[in-house]
Amino acid sequence: MNHERVEKRKSEILSASMDAFAENGYHATKISDIAERLGIGHGTFYRYFKNKLDIFSSVLDLIIGELVKVVEEEEPDATNTLEEYRNQILRIGRRMYTAFIEDTRMAQIIFYEALGVSPDLNEKMNNLMALNEAGIELYLKNGIAKGFLKPGLDTAVLAKAINTLMFGGGKDILAAKDPGQMSERWIRSIALLMLDGMGTS
Repeated sequence: MNHERVEKRKSEILSASMDAFAENGYHATKISDIAERLGIGHGTFYRYFKNKLDIFSSVLDLIIGELVKVVEEEEPDATNTLEEYRNQILRIGRRMYTAFIEDTRMAQIIFYEALGVSPDLNEKMNNLMALNEAGIELYLKNGIAKGFLKPGLDTAVLAKAINTLMFGGGKDILAAKDPGQMSERWIRSIALLMLDGMGTS
């Protein structure tokens, strides 16, 4: 079996697994549920993944990779005016929430399924949160350096607080009748807290 075919089949299994985990939850999903969606046997599944935890871990890696891409599209120190800074905050928030709206499976798995499955997956989630917080802190430090935010702010604690708000907003958006409208409310509220609550003007 050539590399291209292997990667194609793995991708198909990952997609079907995301569907199953998002719909039924990790604990209720069986390997047979995933195999049935693809019309393959158990033996075929085990050629690519060791067990259910292995596929779930791979699904989580895929989701984390997509979220990291959103963060990496911006440079923390790229803004030089207050308007640029505000627009950057709004842009990052919109990209993050759009990712969840366009693929609700990601939000369902990140917010409701990922924690508590295994110590290794808990560590992955903790690393994701730490990565987000470190990124947010860089934006806060840029805001202080450029004079948009008040000097002397505890950027480490505030980064954790903003990250918690962003993920809380994601849960709200997932449950909303109008996810787009709810997303915009959360993004604008977070920007308001950052620039009016911590801002210098």
